[in-house]
Amino acid sequence: ARAEALFKADVEAGRIQFRLRLDGKNWRMPFTIETTEPDTARQLVGKSGGPLERSLFAPVYESDLNGEESDVAVYLDGEKALVWWHRNVARAQYGLQGWRQSKIYPDFIFAVQGQGKSQRIAVLETKGDQLDNLDTSYKREVLKFLSSNFAWDSTVPAGTLELIKANGETVECTLILMSEWQAKLPGYLVPKSPSTVS
Repeated sequence: ARAEALFKADVEAGRIQFRLRLDGKNWRMPFTIETTEPDTARQLVGKSGGPLERSLFAPVYESDLNGEESDVAVYLDGEKALVWWHRNVARAQYGLQGWRQSKIYPDFIFAVQGQGKSQRIAVLETKGDQLDNLDTSYKREVLKFLSSNFAWDSTVPAGTLELIKANGETVECTLILMSEWQAKLPGYLVPKSPSTVS
């Protein structure tokens, strides 16, 4: 409880920030990912019966995702408002730090087309219903708190020319139980103006 209070106070004071930065020091999506699957392994098939089209990496092999994750991936890939999606690799790729020692590695990162040219980046952690416990509650609270405190970092280090402008892109994080994903996930794929992101 004390760690949570200190973390939240530091966020509110600006000592800890959840930001997209203008200085180029954001986390970067990898250019390639490794798989242990042979080229002949079965690929995950989309709603149209063909390969998935909006994944940042292709092909997507069936065995690289569990059954529930496959269902979410196929759903995301078939949504028109979705620009791209990525299955995040735990402990190797994107992670969020809360007030506990271990990071939260969300299952999916995806972009939803907003109004105009803006996009909303969504960070999605999924959990089986059997895992709705204290750890899941902690992750849900961290993701909700970070979403409500997201902002563009408008400061530029001294001597640096500002070349990138904030384009209205926002970041939203959520945790959804697997039994609820079909009811709750569609709400995250609705284009929203940046001022209406909750």
